[in-house]
Amino acid sequence: MTIKHPWSLATAITLFTLYLGYKKLTTPPSSLAHLPRADFFAVIRALINETPSDQVAKTITLPAANKADHGLYVRFDNSGWTVRVTSPEAAKKLLLSHDLFPKARLQKKREGTIAGRLLVGPNILFETGEKWKEHRKIVNPAFHRSMPVALFGRLMQKLLHGELMTPTQALLNVHTITTRWTLDVIGLSSFDFDFHALDQIDNNPWVDRYHYLVAKAKNPLFFLFPILEQRYLFLFPDRQKVHNELSIFLGMMSDIISKKKQLLQEKGVNSNTIADNEKDLLALMIEAENDGEGRLSNDELLSNLCVFFLAGHDTTASALAYAIYYLAVNPDAQVKARNEALAVIGNDPTPSLDQMRSLSYINMVIKETLRLNPPAVSIIPRVATRDTELNGVFIPKGTRISLDIIDLQRNPAIWQDPDTFRPERFAPGGEAEQLTRNGMPWAPFSDGARKCIGSNFSMMEQRVFLTMLLREYEWSLPEDSIHKNGLITQGLGATQPKDLFIKFTKRG
Repeated sequence: MTIKHPWSLATAITLFTLYLGYKKLTTPPSSLAHLPRADFFAVIRALINETPSDQVAKTITLPAANKADHGLYVRFDNSGWTVRVTSPEAAKKLLLSHDLFPKARLQKKREGTIAGRLLVGPNILFETGEKWKEHRKIVNPAFHRSMPVALFGRLMQKLLHGELMTPTQALLNVHTITTRWTLDVIGLSSFDFDFHALDQIDNNPWVDRYHYLVAKAKNPLFFLFPILEQRYLFLFPDRQKVHNELSIFLGMMSDIISKKKQLLQEKGVNSNTIADNEKDLLALMIEAENDGEGRLSNDELLSNLCVFFLAGHDTTASALAYAIYYLAVNPDAQVKARNEALAVIGNDPTPSLDQMRSLSYINMVIKETLRLNPPAVSIIPRVATRDTELNGVFIPKGTRISLDIIDLQRNPAIWQDPDTFRPERFAPGGEAEQLTRNGMPWAPFSDGARKCIGSNFSMMEQRVFLTMLLREYEWSLPEDSIHKNGLITQGLGATQPKDLFIKFTKRG
């Protein structure tokens, strides 16, 4: 028999191959078919449109998760099809079973991208196994030995009496304020470098370049499809410019590391001559090498400093902005927090560590803010090292699993009135403590062995910032605010408020 149209067979094969590729992309693997799933196209639209994470949870992911009692569902993300956890019980097993659920290795997936060069490198956040233990041995003691409350206080004084906050009454973009303050905090506390973000408002090359890079790293197109940067960068001249800017930034950071090493060598600075809480993190990590606790290469030091930047600056800045918003729209809570601030620090120019540790209500405000709007909405995926189960659900070996932090913390199946700001949830014996008896209902810093190493550092930053701000100012949400019907956020992975302007009035 003669085939009259041989091209028709090739066309059919091509179309069938494309169909299989389409189906593989849009449908979870058969090994996960037993789980509820979030609609592929709804998730992709939300990511591309940068739909606020709380709205994604409310309209797409929580409805999928709550189709079953186990609180698990499957969704597509930039790592492929991943099981997502929204249950406190499953969250506890996932986060505490480090050997069963180690972090996925993402370095290859992000190699050559802006996010990969800036964040996904040889550092304590992304390394696994023995390499992670080496980083932890050096970095963990540095964080625990450094809690520069006096530095936080001095920088708050600089903010409160500088040009950003001087007007008696002003409408201010709070994320701009918190971003600049946390940038100076992380610069001085990480490697004793002053970015002058608080006093050099215009034409600041460090600040401008850093903010530019962070914004570009969150581009949804390259976030979803890293292959565009890895193989086809020549097609995107604007993206090439971003890579050039990143090279300059990383070069500046490398120079700081080299100069710090040289300075410590020349001065012979060691743990016996300067109090640990006066030292920056870079100095403490270099000292760890001299004390025989391990060794990090310059590339590893650089990668860890970049992590400290993004994790310690970007997320804390957003958390503080969110807290200011919630206190603006809940004036009774603001009054209560201010009364505690005045009672604890009085007229002291800057607070002490003991004073900050004694805070009760302000600590509840911070925790409730982090429950409602965790700056990081999910964790880096884990991988099941063997066949196992979560909440009675079979999880095959090799499955990627992640915790949806915002879904967990806003799940109406777990929390009462989950969208309501209620700091008292975190009072002793309150709702949060009761829920903790059966799992992990609150995990803005993750938990277990891979818990955010800077969590205590960030919490202390926030206590100092809010306490001193409450003493000096009262604030409210303008009547014409875009946030009058609820907080609007933006961003992928790490979120921030969108154009959040607050009316500040100087007290006294």
